[in-house]
Amino acid sequence: MNAKAMVPLVLAVVLGLVAALLVRSAMSHKTLVPTGPSNLVTVVVAKQDADPGHALTIEDLGTAHVPADAAPGEVFSDPGPLVGRVTVSPLVKGETVLDNLLAPAGAGAGLQALVPPGMRAMTIEVSEFSGVGGMLEPGCRVDVVSVMPDAHQKQSIARTVLQNIKVSAVGRSIAAAHAAPGQPMPPPSNSVTLLCTPKQAQTLQLSTNTGRPWLVLRSTRDAAEVPLDTTTLADLQGTSNPDGDPDAMVDAAPPVPTAATPAGLAPSDAPVPATAPVPATVRRSVTVINGGVESQVTVTVPNPRAMFIDTNDGDTNYPSDAR
Repeated sequence: MNAKAMVPLVLAVVLGLVAALLVRSAMSHKTLVPTGPSNLVTVVVAKQDADPGHALTIEDLGTAHVPADAAPGEVFSDPGPLVGRVTVSPLVKGETVLDNLLAPAGAGAGLQALVPPGMRAMTIEVSEFSGVGGMLEPGCRVDVVSVMPDAHQKQSIARTVLQNIKVSAVGRSIAAAHAAPGQPMPPPSNSVTLLCTPKQAQTLQLSTNTGRPWLVLRSTRDAAEVPLDTTTLADLQGTSNPDGDPDAMVDAAPPVPTAATPAGLAPSDAPVPATAPVPATVRRSVTVINGGVESQVTVTVPNPRAMFIDTNDGDTNYPSDAR
């Protein structure tokens, strides 16, 4: 092969090598230049759902890149320091892990991590009826109503002893229970854990001695605590009196007008004014003990002071049940 034929061939090979080197260099440079925005920051996100009270593991955490101006405050860029921290709120897969969603380091897993400083968690026994039909979930707000005897009024009273108390757990669950598709809901639990102050815990414990307290569900949009009066049996019967004495609740007789002294008669000769008749019945308070719970019931009984005058012989006679 002569030199004239070799020159184009060599030139083609050289140009091919140069082109290959240029393409390789361009590809390498492309991998080093970010294709997205240049102001991205790294944040720690949840790789899977986590319930409150869960201690995070390295498998629960991942990282993602978000624009710096869109990143929320107090984010973490390294998942390492978050291992072992406990969640105080539910985490959803892909959610950015923030410091206010976690308990302080060393708080421990479970319910104890969900109790703020100065508060206490206390469990009470409930039934399907006193526990709002088993529809309570962690995070609900309730009032506590208790029935107790009142020594002054000598009858049972109903009183709202606590208001706007947070439900921390239902049974052993500190997260809302959701049934799998096609599966029934779990049965209602017979215990509820409430988050309260030490003073409220004493009030709650004392109210359980007079009977089972009843929980009253309130709206999550209603946090107002209002003063409430107690309710008595007399209030329900419409027979309450200002003094609160059930013995004073007797059948009242209409007043009998007194006769005026006629003109020309001495006071001693004037007709004897008619006296108001003694009521035939009175109301008495009776103590009833049912299932270990003491209550007061008002009943109507014959009045032992009632009497009548036998006009035939002038003797004063009493009813047979008053002898």
